[in-house]
Amino acid sequence: MKIDILKKSLQWLIFLIVAWSCYVYGFVVKANGDNVEHLHSSWLIWQGYVPYKDFFQHHNPLLWYISAPFVALLINHIEIFSIFNLVSVLAVWLMAYCMGALLVQNGNHKISSIWLVACIVSSYSILWALNFRPDTFMYVCFFAGMLFLFKYLEKQQIWMLVTAYLNFFAAFMFTQKVLLNLIVPAGLVVYALGTRKIKIKDMLWASMLPLLLLAAYAAYLYYNNILHLYWQANFPFNTHIPDIFYKNRITFPPREYFEFYIFIPLGGIASVYFLLKGNMMEKAFSLIFVEETLLRMFYFSAFLHYSIFWLIQGIMLTVMLLDKFPKADKLWVILGAVYLATACAYNYNETYVKELPARNHQAGHEYAFYHLTPCDEAINGYYAVYNLKAKDAGYYWVLLGQIDVLGEKIGIRKRDNLNELIRARKPKIVSAGIYWDTYWEQRGTKIPAHHLDPYLLNTYYEYSGLGDIFILKPQYQKHKCRYNGKSWEYID
Repeated sequence: MKIDILKKSLQWLIFLIVAWSCYVYGFVVKANGDNVEHLHSSWLIWQGYVPYKDFFQHHNPLLWYISAPFVALLINHIEIFSIFNLVSVLAVWLMAYCMGALLVQNGNHKISSIWLVACIVSSYSILWALNFRPDTFMYVCFFAGMLFLFKYLEKQQIWMLVTAYLNFFAAFMFTQKVLLNLIVPAGLVVYALGTRKIKIKDMLWASMLPLLLLAAYAAYLYYNNILHLYWQANFPFNTHIPDIFYKNRITFPPREYFEFYIFIPLGGIASVYFLLKGNMMEKAFSLIFVEETLLRMFYFSAFLHYSIFWLIQGIMLTVMLLDKFPKADKLWVILGAVYLATACAYNYNETYVKELPARNHQAGHEYAFYHLTPCDEAINGYYAVYNLKAKDAGYYWVLLGQIDVLGEKIGIRKRDNLNELIRARKPKIVSAGIYWDTYWEQRGTKIPAHHLDPYLLNTYYEYSGLGDIFILKPQYQKHKCRYNGKSWEYID
């Protein structure tokens, strides 16, 4: 009876956290470069642009194709940024649900799965996982794939293995970085085949649809003559990104993100325990945690959100370990309640309190939203992405000084000459700051990758009053933007 009361209390707590996080991330926290980048990519695809060929990208494209019609529906509503933040909130919840279902399947108490869900969505991860980026949806599909893979191992129903493989394929199509996370599941499948826990016939059937979909996508790339370009942009290019960073190649969260420094050590202890005494599921997730630890500590974790997957693995293993000591249930409940209360207070301070004043200040993406039309062109700033619905003046349009320099280096395409673009195309909005070569900037040397000509700026532009954004003078602007049935063009 007491457990039922506790379970209902936790369920209500989760409901309140959902409602609060939807409010904070939907209506308080502003969009950032990742949100705008992926919404803009979706919009370009809706306009008929082909990724990699018509505009630069270095992610797999599933998120943009799924989002494109919804972005088109909301493109003229400033709430588009909030709405897609909410989509990411719900994706985090779905991921947590899959993780909880894995725990229940593993024989853990349902109360543990509820604690797990509550921990994930009230912790450090929610601060960094909610921007609209493909990584979040990749992880949803990864955990859904793991859930159905273990369901198949238990019940031997082929549709479960088919569903698992489709989820793994979808995770890859959201972003190719999941291939590293799939090393352990792939090893698990090989082991299960060797021990006859997976039937060869079932594996072949389950592999068929993902292979056909992959072949169809390869044919699409070949048809558009971008198969090689896709490979360069999504694999060799991404392997060079860590080389750009020097001082910040490995970055760990500041100490105030206390969850990280609780659950990573506990997850490490749990992984050692499970590798020695755990069952198949416990060993698998322990190996995934170990692999992620090595990647984050020794390969690349330049940004705080890179640690999300590592953290939630640590949380999951911690909860699994605590459940091995049922006599201490009451102690875990008390500690869990203290943790959740602390985490909620922390999130309140780090999001609502700190972000609310920023609602009174216009951001670059908001300024661009109100001043750009689909007929206009824009040049995003150095480390700034504000163009949602306008055309891009050049092929490279994100992280100028980093992405374009690296793209030129490995042979994707020469970097754009921004001054020539201004002379020829007169984009409506440009960033007037210096675009530093990020590789050398990280190493303490300031070398401009782009430097806009002051004469061009003085001739054609005036200061917007916001950041380093300049807008085309009224006499050079065009008006009456219309869709002609094929593309957006000016009438005059």
